[in-house]
Amino acid sequence: MIAVGKVNIGKRRTRNEDSVLVSNEPIGVLPNLYIVADGMGGHKAGAVASKLAIDAFCNYIEEHENAQIKTEEELLILLKRGISHANYVIYKKGLENPDFTGMGTTITLCTVMNGTAYIAHVGDTRLYCMNANQMRQVTVDHSLVQEMLEQGYITETDMQEHPQRHVITRAVGTYEQVKVDTMKQCLNGVEYILLCSDGLTAMLSEEKMHELVYKHHTNLETIIDELILQANEAGGADNIAVIIGKKDEVSKTC
Repeated sequence: MIAVGKVNIGKRRTRNEDSVLVSNEPIGVLPNLYIVADGMGGHKAGAVASKLAIDAFCNYIEEHENAQIKTEEELLILLKRGISHANYVIYKKGLENPDFTGMGTTITLCTVMNGTAYIAHVGDTRLYCMNANQMRQVTVDHSLVQEMLEQGYITETDMQEHPQRHVITRAVGTYEQVKVDTMKQCLNGVEYILLCSDGLTAMLSEEKMHELVYKHHTNLETIIDELILQANEAGGADNIAVIIGKKDEVSKTC
């Protein structure tokens, strides 16, 4: 897997609160690592939270570089514990500094190993898998509108325009503990992995994102630049964080 990532402030925000990490090289026991985090809070607090989440997670992984990972479940537990550690670090900083009280961040991350993506996720940042024929959201948003959809109160069409569509129900750092979703995704037949904040998904439909990826699929930098450009042209209502990763080959084993 080779990936690139970028963050853009968008058209309406005065500061950037999104952060990304792209490592095509090993970090601790992980062969690679890709993270998108979308911070929230008061003055500068969102930017602090998203960066701190990534730094704290990576520190945890590096400190456990001698961990014996023998099963897929043990790998997912490591990812979950890394985010739980980041949650503690952010929550503690919020208690210590009044300027950061209540700050938090979403986080969506993955590492790719032996044809499988191992994913950990909190909030409404997303991970998609795609090939030339389709694009599929792998993560499930921890948001109010997602809960309303699952309960049958609104439709998927309603979600895009709902006045509370930006309200998330779970974040890293806002409480002393956080529930982390983990999952694995076989990449058999998958060509691209896309991680992004809602600054992209709120502006562009999945159909439009898929179209842009395959229109510019010869160059990852161009794909990201075009996704960000189109999101800004659609309004650029929020910061835009995007990571796009392409498999070296379409694996047939998982």
